[in-house]
Amino acid sequence: MKPPRLTIIAGANGCGKTTLTRWDWKTFASIPILDPDAIGKTLQSTVPSTFPIASARHVLNAARQHVSRAESFAIETTLSGHTYLRMMVHARIRGFEVVLVYIGTVNVEINLARIRNRVLAGGHDVPEIDVRRRYKRSFENLPTAIQRADHTILFDNSTDEGYRLVAVLSPSESRWFKPTPDWVPV
Repeated sequence: MKPPRLTIIAGANGCGKTTLTRWDWKTFASIPILDPDAIGKTLQSTVPSTFPIASARHVLNAARQHVSRAESFAIETTLSGHTYLRMMVHARIRGFEVVLVYIGTVNVEINLARIRNRVLAGGHDVPEIDVRRRYKRSFENLPTAIQRADHTILFDNSTDEGYRLVAVLSPSESRWFKPTPDWVPV
């Protein structure tokens, strides 16, 4: 019997997490995806001023329920704090296989431009100061997340050409694909 799987889809705001899950929907169709932005959009209509906090709480509560029931799920995160790093440890203790899918970009200006375009198209905004802070912290937390994951897939999404596979890492084998972006912890 296969163990339940926690899939963490991570990267700074504007890196392309939601775009990846929508583009590769067949891969993610079989498990629930906890996306704070999507949940926040639903909550925004009911309590506009508090929806970011409420959606974060909703996602964390749902994640805890999936872990306690040993149900596979995916979660989107900027990985800019330690909450999901702790969740990775807790899930592994509970018998989960932990998969990290990380999307990086070579500079924060790419992310900021994508967020501006998203807002122009009717999507949600993120304050620039938050994007810059999370961008830096996300990369700082990446080495720890890689160590805590059973398997890691790294993508670079810096160009209009889309997601470029950078590495597939697991305990038994690691494959790197050149060129390696500067943001990758080697």
